[in-house]
Amino acid sequence: MIWNMTTDDNKLKTPNQELKEKLQQQLVRHHWRHQKIIVALSGGLDSMCLAALLNDLEVSFVLAHCNFGLRGEESDGDEQLVRDWAEQQNIPLHVQRFDVPKILKEQGGNMEDTARKLRYDWFEQLRQTLDFDLIATAHHQQDNIETLLMNFFRGTGIAGLHGILPQQGKVIRPLLSFEKEELKRYALAHDIPWREDSSNTDSHYLRNAIRQQLWPEIERVFPQAAQALSGNAERFRETEILYQEAIEGYRKKLIEPRQKDWYIPIIKLKQVSALKTVLFELLKPFGFTGRQIPDILHLLDAEAGKWLSSGSHRICKDRNFLIITAVEAIESTLITINFPEGEQTIAWLGGRLIMRSLSPEMQPAQWTQAASAEEFLNLSPQDFPLTLRPAREGDYFYPLGMNRKKKKLGRFLRDQKVPLAQKQDIWVLESRHRIVWVLGHRIDERFKVTENGGNVIRIQWKKDKKQTQK
Repeated sequence: MIWNMTTDDNKLKTPNQELKEKLQQQLVRHHWRHQKIIVALSGGLDSMCLAALLNDLEVSFVLAHCNFGLRGEESDGDEQLVRDWAEQQNIPLHVQRFDVPKILKEQGGNMEDTARKLRYDWFEQLRQTLDFDLIATAHHQQDNIETLLMNFFRGTGIAGLHGILPQQGKVIRPLLSFEKEELKRYALAHDIPWREDSSNTDSHYLRNAIRQQLWPEIERVFPQAAQALSGNAERFRETEILYQEAIEGYRKKLIEPRQKDWYIPIIKLKQVSALKTVLFELLKPFGFTGRQIPDILHLLDAEAGKWLSSGSHRICKDRNFLIITAVEAIESTLITINFPEGEQTIAWLGGRLIMRSLSPEMQPAQWTQAASAEEFLNLSPQDFPLTLRPAREGDYFYPLGMNRKKKKLGRFLRDQKVPLAQKQDIWVLESRHRIVWVLGHRIDERFKVTENGGNVIRIQWKKDKKQTQK
């Protein structure tokens, strides 16, 4: 539906000088007044008002419209409205069409996120091509309040309570202090056409559900809610500045980089007054979430060797430190090893395994425990394929020389006084969910070679330089 209404109401026909002055103040306050701006123009009420106001203020700008083709003729109607208005006003217009369904089919992903990324990537590309300064979107007060409420209920912390920022990088939002109704009054008073997006009425979208169902109830109970929340959002922006300065101070005091790891002293950490909040902020860059904080707090008093993972990083309790280590992508890979026909070499992040099946005439007359980087194992073809993988919490085996007594791998490594930094890079060789060899440390009693020989596999482990230097 195209809106282009006129009225006999003299008040509506009177140019709304107050609105232009309000925008002028925003442009001056944020130093946008003399910048060259690309205006994202959808054809909706908000962006059409922004373009008209900037045109009245004689700001240097061009228009940019994205047609995603998601609403068929309706999307094409938006584009035509934008083209007609830009031509009437003699304002340069750039239009880009995207085949979103095709892109989703090829690349997967979420429709809203994909469209948003395509839109902003193109805006930035256009900005650089034209050598312009800024990209303006028409987010207004109601958009800001909806964002604040969504962030609040999602539990994003103080960073989410400032709502939409006036400027992020090269993207600016000049209308954040403007109410939807005053924009509508301005459009009606100045015969500015616009189109309503039918998807704005679909309550399956979270923002629409808040706008149509939650917000009316809030306003019914708190009539001044919009002004109060907008004021709070601005105060939260300044509060966040102080908050981040304090967090940065804690980060400098409490996180010590050592080679590729980060160390947090436990005694100092326990002295922090707002411990949960500070710990959350310190660990957030490493991928840890608020839900994990209670478990991480338990690590402070846990026995050494206990750890938790964020997916990208692992935090481990040492005697006096929490140690954060990046999890290499290779560590999630299970390497399958088939029975060696002759000599076989397996190369991976931890170095190289060289395996050979020994015939009876090649086997030594007497068996002794080999060096930690070389082992002789009793493995038949039926024990294959083997799996080479990183050690996991809860692993256990029957260490050679302990009378077939079962022992957790973590406890074995502690008893062997293996340094914590090395514990995080332990690899094991496994057969049918039974550990055969803890590389560099001990084989399992069940796979030792007896005097009778049997099916003997010699395995040598040659570490790469990176592993050796650790």
